[in-house]
Amino acid sequence: MNYFGAMKDVLQLDEAVYSQLMTSGKIVRYCMLNVLALGMIHALFSLYYSGLLWSGEVHFVEKFFFALAGVGVAFLLHAGAGLFLWVFTRGAGGRIEFLPVYFNMGIAMIGLWPVAPVLSAIQAGFRGSGLYFLLGATSIYGLVVIFFGAKSASQLSMVRMTAALAVCIIVIGSMLYIWL
Repeated sequence: MNYFGAMKDVLQLDEAVYSQLMTSGKIVRYCMLNVLALGMIHALFSLYYSGLLWSGEVHFVEKFFFALAGVGVAFLLHAGAGLFLWVFTRGAGGRIEFLPVYFNMGIAMIGLWPVAPVLSAIQAGFRGSGLYFLLGATSIYGLVVIFFGAKSASQLSMVRMTAALAVCIIVIGSMLYIWL
């Protein structure tokens, strides 16, 4: 199964693609590629919307390190979200193993690619109801893609997976509220 065919299946919410990727041995490579791409997309759009991407004021090396920081944040997001999902799916009766949830989370991060440019625009100061609607719509779609990836890895029923994801979102949202 090639990358583009697999990612098309992931975006079409096909749960079977995750087990196919696991058995083919391509899941690690595709996972890391998706997380890397998410970090780069967010970093490049952040530079673009701030007016620094094509600016001569900022040197290439500084832009490169900014992009590396974006990739690093994406990998931290992936690790943290994978750990949270594993804990809550495990608490709901899911599989014991961490790595299937971790890798499926990375594969499902392709669903967050459309969120990155919209979030970068908002972080750069752009406002508008259309932009907020687009952020909400892309975020919900990304969450649905992640839902099916975690459901495939944890082998939970729809009800248990929904409960696990709801509790996970509540806990993460509470932590962000306290932190921000």
